[in-house]
Amino acid sequence: MPPVIINLVAAQSETGKTTILENLLPELKRRGLSVAALKGHLHHYDLDLPGKDSWRFSRAGADISGMTTPESFFLFGSREGKSGNEAVTEFLTEIDLIIIEGNKQSSNPKIEVVRSEINRQPLLPHKTIAVISDLDDLNLDIPVISIDDIKALADFICDRFFPAEKSNIHTAGNKSLTHFDKSGRPRMVDVSEKEQTSREAYAQGEITMSPDTLSRVMAGRMAKGDVLSVAQVAAVMAVKETGRLIPMAHPLSISGVEVDFTPIEEESKIEVGVRVRLTGQTGVEMEALTGVSVAALTIYDMCKAIDKNMVIQNIRLVEKKGGRSGHFSREQN
Repeated sequence: MPPVIINLVAAQSETGKTTILENLLPELKRRGLSVAALKGHLHHYDLDLPGKDSWRFSRAGADISGMTTPESFFLFGSREGKSGNEAVTEFLTEIDLIIIEGNKQSSNPKIEVVRSEINRQPLLPHKTIAVISDLDDLNLDIPVISIDDIKALADFICDRFFPAEKSNIHTAGNKSLTHFDKSGRPRMVDVSEKEQTSREAYAQGEITMSPDTLSRVMAGRMAKGDVLSVAQVAAVMAVKETGRLIPMAHPLSISGVEVDFTPIEEESKIEVGVRVRLTGQTGVEMEALTGVSVAALTIYDMCKAIDKNMVIQNIRLVEKKGGRSGHFSREQN
């Protein structure tokens, strides 16, 4: 599905459009939307002026030029016969919503900002769907939202443009859950329109045991054989079977699995780690977590004859890379 595009417009500058958009973005993100915010209808941007590196790259024939830092990126590009807004819309295929600040002449739906000190009557350009204002006496046939009620503005956008997806999403702590259809029944999420990208996940868990059991495991003296070698194979097998074990998980073509075991003698436990990689349309968090779980269960099975007090615990996602939601690291959250 192409992204929804809305223009945030006003009669002139200095109406606070940027501040409104700045406050609106986190509200939309809390509702589970991925959002791009753009300045629209510019004749040029300073970073692409003649003589600048990005300008030189573009003139040399690069389809996309830009700059990156360890934390972010900035890209420049064009498509023959298309405006900048049209080209960037094609580029941002994994985004739910694009909000463009400015351009009253666009053919997109528009939300107009009306400030009492600038214009007491809205312009209402073509396809205006709502007005944001600090005036309380506007009598219009479209919704008028208080300029201070950013939550109401976010609700309006979600109700107007994402009813099929968002009205039946079950939420907990403002986090959206998408494994439900419009009837509220479970479903496997359709990822066919998502781009194939490199994805990776690393999960960990631990199994505590008696010091004697830990000693035997590490020395390879268990009656059933080399516990950690068997657990490693079990983890790999579990990763590959996740789509069959977890009802709404997708069957995936896994490209790599790494399993590590770290004995921690002072706490009499083994920490299990599983890293999974692929290039695909959905992430591998469930595969990594399943691998950890089955590896720990295998250790339990191999050792239960001498130690039934073992405890499997603290199974968690440690890191995730790639996909729409970007980079997650437990140490950073």
